[in-house]
Amino acid sequence: MEHDFPLRNGLVLSRDIQHLPSATRELKRQVARGSLLRLRRGAYVPSDVWGAASLRERHILRARSVVEHAESPVILAGYSAAAIWGMPVFEEWPDDVTVLDRWKGGGRSEPGVRRTAAGFGTAEYANVDGFPVTSLARTALMVARPQPLTRAIGTVDWTLGRHCPHPLTKDDLANEVRRMNLRTGTRQLEEVVRFASAHSDSFGESRARAVIHTLGFQQPELQAEFRDEEGSMFADFFWRSASVVVEFDGKVKYVRDEYARGNPAEVVWREKKREDRLRRQVRVVVRIVTADIEEPVRLERLLLDARVPRRGIRADGGR
Repeated sequence: MEHDFPLRNGLVLSRDIQHLPSATRELKRQVARGSLLRLRRGAYVPSDVWGAASLRERHILRARSVVEHAESPVILAGYSAAAIWGMPVFEEWPDDVTVLDRWKGGGRSEPGVRRTAAGFGTAEYANVDGFPVTSLARTALMVARPQPLTRAIGTVDWTLGRHCPHPLTKDDLANEVRRMNLRTGTRQLEEVVRFASAHSDSFGESRARAVIHTLGFQQPELQAEFRDEEGSMFADFFWRSASVVVEFDGKVKYVRDEYARGNPAEVVWREKKREDRLRRQVRVVVRIVTADIEEPVRLERLLLDARVPRRGIRADGGR
């Protein structure tokens, strides 16, 4: 029979069980059997907990194992802080946990931990769910810093929008860029902050808007409201001068239960009826999907066919 080890925030910590009879032997046995997985020295996770966890949740478990076994207090930063904040990111959650630490001349290495000193002296911190993490603004900007606009904007938009538990303002972000006092990357972050919007409703919409921008098209209105006898609708992108609506069709609405409610076909039907209502009010409705964002040439052709205006060119072709 498996030993019922106590869990601390989903983890079995060797320091919590060393007083139990035969704990060390039983711990090794359960690891060998696969019922426990070793995350790092002294920290284990039940295999059923690990198997049911998302990639973000797995990263949080790794972060907990680092925090619990650190010899001195650590501040989670970068992707690790983003995971704690619930912040969306472009890339997969990494195996290594990122901590912010004072520069001590290098030479230190710890498996599974990435230490960064960037901005250590100016960073503000918060406690989120028991984790010490960099502030919301600093976290988003650290995640965005090495990324191009098309990959960074979804993270930064999220900090301004309704899905963020503590929404920021663009002034908050601009002030944080100045506070970071970076040697490189300041202009890129300033561009991201200028482009950011509180009106983007998903990471995919943000990416789509950024790709549309890099293709040279005029900025659309976001979440423009349309009314008819059935009520209000809000379009993802609207070019009023050209009477064009573009809707980003993310896969999430067909698979996440809060949207699909167990019936993706119903979502398809609702979206078709909504699109029919929009078509009665504008000249063109274009649907784009993630594959279009990832193939900008295809997206450009869709927008040109719909006569979406380029920057510096009016919808009627004038300048």
